[in-house]
Order: sequence, then structure tokens, then C-alpha cells
Amino acid sequence: MVKKYKIILSVLLVALICVGVITVTGVFDINKIVKAHDEAVHEELTISYTDVFAYMTEENSPLLKTDVENVYYAMDLQGGVRFYRVENGEFTQIEESGTFEVKAPCSGQELPAVIHYIDLPEKTIGYGLFTNTLYEGVYLYDYAFFKVTDMFPGFTEEAPLLMLLDVDKTRFYQDDKVFSESFYLYADHTCKHFLNENQRIVDINARMRTDYKMFTSDILGQTGNVLFFSSRYYTALQDSSKLDILTSGGTGENVDNVQYIIDAASLHMWEDDKGVYYFGRVDGGFILRCFDGENHTDVKTFPGSLEDDYMICGQYILNKASGEIYGVLDGSTKQLDYSGLRKDFVPDLFSISQNGVYAVFRGANNRNKPVLGMTDFVAGTTSDFEDDIFGYTAALHVQNDGTVVISAASGESASSYYQLIGQVGMTLDTFESSQEEPYSEGDQTTEG
Repeated sequence: MVKKYKIILSVLLVALICVGVITVTGVFDINKIVKAHDEAVHEELTISYTDVFAYMTEENSPLLKTDVENVYYAMDLQGGVRFYRVENGEFTQIEESGTFEVKAPCSGQELPAVIHYIDLPEKTIGYGLFTNTLYEGVYLYDYAFFKVTDMFPGFTEEAPLLMLLDVDKTRFYQDDKVFSESFYLYADHTCKHFLNENQRIVDINARMRTDYKMFTSDILGQTGNVLFFSSRYYTALQDSSKLDILTSGGTGENVDNVQYIIDAASLHMWEDDKGVYYFGRVDGGFILRCFDGENHTDVKTFPGSLEDDYMICGQYILNKASGEIYGVLDGSTKQLDYSGLRKDFVPDLFSISQNGVYAVFRGANNRNKPVLGMTDFVAGTTSDFEDDIFGYTAALHVQNDGTVVISAASGESASSYYQLIGQVGMTLDTFESSQEEPYSEGDQTTEG
């Protein structure tokens, strides 16, 4: 059975008090009121944020995005995985399609894991975990996150699925991972390395260098020759921070992987019918360029540091200080409204829907309190909500329908998490309309 929890968030107060949740300013206070602003662009709201985030759940790990718009996964440190769908304001668990065991060959060893997966109409989604606590007898590696997804279209004759590994444990609770190991995954769940690795050498840790062939989740939908990141042509004695974009030579063993774009400035890449967009380096900042296979075209220059001054979500680039958002693929510009916040406001979390209609961001207001901003670009409205709970936000997402999904840790120890689900643009009128059918507790539904 799949559980759907539709409990007014006031219940969350009782739960949090019971577990002794303490914030940086003292005992958790659920009764904060949404800030009202004098500026015309801001809605004059009189509701509590607890009315907007009206659900809690029993999932005790952060919800992280999958490659399907409204589907999320949660993984615990024992390798257990749960899948969820958030749709029309409802939170439902998706029953997994099954599990299987895999062993990934890495640096002369085999890293084992159990893959939990679901078969959706859009694609197959699966995850697993290796740690040297869960599995003994493996050296050089103490962690590997496993991701299973559909194979690139040009390679499906070789194998139906692609298996990827991220061996950096600091990214465990992050949406954006960097996969340094990639494999064909066959129907019998055996695997072999994806693309040629004949020239791969060991690094200073005595394992195969992890920057030889790198994929990110954003570049897994390619339909032609496969592009990927690599620093294989640079060593620590030269400039190990340098990065290229390489292209496969087609299908098969791919003995002709070659440099396609030299000296990219980051692990970001987008592609449309005009070419491949990437960041290059310039004095005082960085530049967005487009390469069509023959010519590099300068698109837009950005001042400052990409790492320190900007945040990237999908195709959108946020200038944290100014609030300007630029769309790489459509050339659009949007503006976050900081007017109701401190003069030097800078967000530390940011998410924008794939369709570019909604955005959410977190930072501190002029009282140095955690604040969450929610923007509807079509309506031209921004609502700011203040509460200490936002200081414990571990994951933040907004969907194309304006649904906001927040995973909040229950205090500094982060021993458990609560999932809050709300809606961008909630006003008093829409809130009152939503209350015409009272919430019920303990409703259940199934999704197989």
C-alpha cells in the first residue's frame, strides 16, 4: 500500500516539540506570519506560512529529484530507497518495480550494491549505494552512489541501461552529482565500462583517475554522439583544474574519443539545434559560448566568479547579488524581487521550474532570520515567509505547476527530516477556496 499524508501542518508542531527540535534562536516556533510588503509587486498576505505548507510526511531522508519532473527519491545510509510522486498538491509513494544486485568493476575491484528501481512510462529510474560499512573487503573506495537510467539512444543495441557511479560522498544529499564511472548495464545485470578507457591511468590515490570521463545528470538526454567532460589531457603537474568537453566517435567501443571543446570553465553544458553551450574564461568573469561544431560564438559575458557569485538550476543562471536570472537556451531574463528583504540579501538556495514560471529561494532577512521567497513570474508576485525552520532546509524544489517541495531537517543533528509541500502564489482567497473540502488524516492511496 502506498501512503498519502494530508495532515495540516499544525500537527508538525506537536511532532517537532516531541522530538525536542531546537533552532538557532531557541525552541521552534511554528506561528510566524507571512511578511506583508508595501511595494505594489508584493501580495498583501495575511496568512501564516503554515497555511501554505499544509502537509507533513513520515519520510526521514531528504527528497531529491529524479530525471522525471514530479518524481523524487529518498535514500538512507543503509542503501534503502523510496520513490515518491508529488502531483496536484498530493504526496504519494510509488511502489518500486523491484531490486537487483550489481558489481561495478573499479580500479581492479568490484563495488557491490543493490539497485532499487521503478519502471515509469518516461524511463527506468534506479539507485543504489556502496559504502565500506555496508560491504567489507573493498579497498581504495569507501563510498559510491549508483544511478541506473535509460541508455543513450545511439547505444541501446549494446545494452538497454546505463549505470553511473559518483564516488564523492560529499554529494550524497545533493541533487547534482558528478559521475566518474559509467557502464553498459545488461539485461542479466552484468556490466562493462561505457566508452573506451584504454588510456586511463591511476591518480595519487592509487585508483583510476576520476576526472577521466565525467557525466552530470543534465547531460544524460543526448541523442547523437555522446558529449562528456574530461581532464585526461591535464595532470596535477600542469593544471589539474582544466577541463575539456569530449565527444564519442559513435557506437561500439569508441576508440576515437576526441576533444570537442577545449578549456571549459565548469561542469555545465547545454545543447539545442544551434549547438553546445558552455562557459569559458575571460578576465574579470566568465563567458557563455555556443559551439556549432565549427565556430565558437560569444553569447553573454558574466562578471565575477561563477562558483561564488552565481547559482545554476537547469538552464537558468542566477546572479545572486542582483537577482537577475538568465536562460541559456531561450535567452530570457527574469528578476527576483529582494525589495522586502535586507539591502545586501544574497540567497544560498535557489530553484526554478523547468518552464521558467516559478522560482523559490532562501536566505536571511534584515533580522538575520531565515526567509523563503516564492515568485510567480507570470503573475509578477513574490511572497516572503520567515521562520527558523527554513534554516534547516536540506533540499528545495519547485515544479512546473508551482508546487514547492522542501525537505527540512529536524534540528542541527539532521537525524530526521520533514517534507513540506506548498504552492507558489498562494493568497488568502486561494487558501480559503482550498479549504472548501476539509483535509482528512490518514488517507491512503496506491500507485503501482
